[in-house]
Amino acid sequence: MILALQIISAATALGLIVSVVLQTSKAESFSAAMGGTDASQFRKGTREELLARLTKYFAIAWIASVTIGAVIWYYAH
Repeated sequence: MILALQIISAATALGLIVSVVLQTSKAESFSAAMGGTDASQFRKGTREELLARLTKYFAIAWIASVTIGAVIWYYAH
């Protein structure tokens, strides 16, 4: 059980790292530098929206798997 959670944790950590690295920084556009927002951020189905959603889901899955693994390990020892 702990080994399965370690594998899930490693896979979600790698997914989290990749999804964060692939995101563009908000400072890349001129309007972001002026404190405004880019109009393309609000289009449905953009790449940035997908990466933001994936990052959120990977983070939640990673935190859950690490927490559950720690609790199981604590009670096993």
